[in-house]
Amino acid sequence: MALTNAVILGRDEEIRALDSLINAVAGGNGSAAQLSGEPGIGKSTLLQRAADECRQRGFLVLHGSPEAMESDTPFAALAGYFGLDRIRPAPELADLAELLSAGERHGRIPGAARWEYVVTESAVELIEKQAARQPVALLLDDMHWADSASLVVVHRIARLLRQLPVLLVCAHRPVPAGPELGRLLHGLARDGALTMRLEPLSPGTAAELTERILAEPATEAVLELVAGAAGNPFYIEELVSSLNETGGWATGAAPPSFTEAVHRKLDFLSSRSRDVLRMMAVLGGRVPIQELSAASGHSPLELWNLVRDAVDNGLLVEDGDRIAFRHDLIRQAMMAALSETLRQPMLLEAGRALAETGAPAHRVAQYLLAGGTLDSASIDWLIESAITLIRRSSETAIGLLTMARAQLGATSARADMLRFLHVIALQWAGHGADAEAAARSALAQNRTPALTAQLRWSIARGCILQGNVRGATEATEATISAGALDPVELGRMHAALAQYSYLLGNAEDSTRNAEAALRLGEQTGDSYTVAAGQHLLGSRKLETGDPAGALTLVTAARSSWGDQEFGPDSDDLGIQLLQANCLLELDQLDAAEQCLREGLPASEACGSPALPWYSAVSARIAYEQGRWEDGLAEIQAGHEPADPFGQQAALRMQEALIRIHRDETLAPLRFPEVAGPAYLYEYLYRWALALDAERAGSPETALALHLAHTRQARDERGQAALVHHTWVDLARVAITVDDRGVLDELVPPARDWQRRCPTPVKSGLVAVLRGGAAGDPELLAAGARDFQDGGRPLLAGQAWEITAYVAAAADVKADALAALEKAVSAFQELDARWDLRRVEQWARSSGLRRKRRSANRPTTGWDSLTPTEVRVALLVAEGLSNPDIASRLKVSRRTIQSHVSSVLAKLDCRSRVELAVIASKHRPQQAEG
Repeated sequence: MALTNAVILGRDEEIRALDSLINAVAGGNGSAAQLSGEPGIGKSTLLQRAADECRQRGFLVLHGSPEAMESDTPFAALAGYFGLDRIRPAPELADLAELLSAGERHGRIPGAARWEYVVTESAVELIEKQAARQPVALLLDDMHWADSASLVVVHRIARLLRQLPVLLVCAHRPVPAGPELGRLLHGLARDGALTMRLEPLSPGTAAELTERILAEPATEAVLELVAGAAGNPFYIEELVSSLNETGGWATGAAPPSFTEAVHRKLDFLSSRSRDVLRMMAVLGGRVPIQELSAASGHSPLELWNLVRDAVDNGLLVEDGDRIAFRHDLIRQAMMAALSETLRQPMLLEAGRALAETGAPAHRVAQYLLAGGTLDSASIDWLIESAITLIRRSSETAIGLLTMARAQLGATSARADMLRFLHVIALQWAGHGADAEAAARSALAQNRTPALTAQLRWSIARGCILQGNVRGATEATEATISAGALDPVELGRMHAALAQYSYLLGNAEDSTRNAEAALRLGEQTGDSYTVAAGQHLLGSRKLETGDPAGALTLVTAARSSWGDQEFGPDSDDLGIQLLQANCLLELDQLDAAEQCLREGLPASEACGSPALPWYSAVSARIAYEQGRWEDGLAEIQAGHEPADPFGQQAALRMQEALIRIHRDETLAPLRFPEVAGPAYLYEYLYRWALALDAERAGSPETALALHLAHTRQARDERGQAALVHHTWVDLARVAITVDDRGVLDELVPPARDWQRRCPTPVKSGLVAVLRGGAAGDPELLAAGARDFQDGGRPLLAGQAWEITAYVAAAADVKADALAALEKAVSAFQELDARWDLRRVEQWARSSGLRRKRRSANRPTTGWDSLTPTEVRVALLVAEGLSNPDIASRLKVSRRTIQSHVSSVLAKLDCRSRVELAVIASKHRPQQAEG
């Protein structure tokens, strides 16, 4: 006898609180709650009631629970919560469901971390899009069983609640939380989520519940028996129902334990039905009908006839295309009666049966792994299905492959393949050190020639996963020296060596190997190797100050690769990133941004390690153009993806530059030692250090830092072109401390660079260096105008500042004051508060009296929004989701999230609805503008 509303007795306060959150979300405000309590206390019932209420109010409701057995399978909980594990998931969920399968798109993504990133981004994008159409309720039960990848998704969604009309309710048992669940719950509490702990029912409420079940008043004897349930609603219901069915009230028999109550219900079932329920308990308690059919040996129709009485008795419930125990406590009671010696053969038999039906590899594997042993047929299945299993659940694959290797021994005919697959699983899971060690061990024992080259290559990949580029270089060189490579493999090895050498700053080795890769690629027709060679040769040209030559090579690389998609054997080369950098150095900023927009979708689709670079280049363009809010949004977005090569250090330095110019407090500046291309951006760190020293009142220290890094880049690395961005600041500080002679050594390389790359910005730099060295205000003013023509407002403002210094020193006060006014105007427009403070202090000390200027840009209200933020706000007002806005503006969705967050803060809005109301008031004036 199961009740639906009775269990909600005594939960009026919690129901009112949840209803209040539902009302808030219906009004456009995201809300969250966490619900905890012991098993059977009523968490699931409250979630079901909330789900029913949300559906009635037009919400999209995503409501479910994970399985304990799948807690190590990435996104298993997400599949349960979103209904992705159905035979036919809802249409709006189909793309995400396909990505979770081991389908074609999944197979193109190399590595678990990148695949998990892509799935996470897709899930968050799905919620953002749905929330733009209707409120969304995420009602997540049994989160103590959720896998860590699913918890990351929930955490990401929780961080967007201020932007989205989403109700997030997380229910869990009060057990010690794992690291990921702990972070999620801590974050929810920190952000003000409602926290509810369900306590046992009071004696009075327990009595009322009992009487509702009995449909008559309860005697004192009855209530004394019910007191043994300790106020747990589920226990009370099962206890009362059991005594009712057995006549225990009349006989005065002692109340049964919960386990006994469950087994009394089983007595009413046939032996075949009980066997099915035992199999269900072993398989996890919420089992797809097709899997249960295979494991039990009954057809789906026979199965339904066997479980129908258990459904009527309240032991089981239908759950879409699955059969589930009504509560996990029932499954636990059944498991208590099954010894380990009975469970393991049932799990092994279930795994075998599912393998024969072609069930998903991770479902088969979890049963085989829990069974504790493998037979020969199961090992054959494992070898055949390993790659699919690795892609879906690499940790399960590692466990099963380890078990298979232990059972077969090192000399079995299948041992070589099992060892190799174990290495692949470790690589996919991101266990670099273990993968390298396993590959070396497998290579030493290998007797299969066809696997030798792949194992050597695996050693290099294991090193790369650890950030050990030198180790990867040595392993790749050893592979080439060992021979037995076909020309395509050899070409790719040289391409890899060229990249490793580039990452290590070994220019000659990188060039030599890139040329070899290009030659072999052209001979074999391998477009990836050709493109890789051209790309790396172009990178070297760019860093040595030849962006035009680099652009020619990278354009050829883009043509060589064409429209092909990257995959595990042809990773994202970042061709369009390099092309954008070339165009940026050629002062073609609009074309550079277009390149980034074209390349970003493909990189996002494969979770490319180049994603932080896209943010870095976009942020640099925004910095150069004076769009600093946009730059900060790109920097924030760049911290989300995985960052194997330390690019996020460069993002932190770009942020530091902006915050220094805004005169904001900085954390101590640190640039980590990383094995990757971040060394190319070390100039940002040195630049920020120098500016911060100057801001602290030490211009001599600042000049020394500028000069030391410029000379190091020129003399040790041949990369003087990388640090030219700092030279206007260097010139300004040199003039401030009256050391103009240092500018003479910079004029020749600047002129050479201008000759190879004749653009307004390069002309402006030469003019500033020459004018500063010679004390020529007219030449300096010409440089400032060149910077203006090149779309570099900060450089123009600094050039006008230097012009003012030099003109004042020459006692041409009218020219000094005119240049000063232009510098102040530029700095005010940029909100460069330190630059403004610096130049005004100098003006006062020099006796220059200037006109009072208008106030700085406001920091709150509509007028504080940047042009990009205004566009975003108006698109939000049109009802577009973050992904839709990102598609419209051709930027990443994460960048739009940052913009929306900034707009909400500046306008003091609590939701997109409030933002839309404010934006609608400004739409006419925007149209007029």
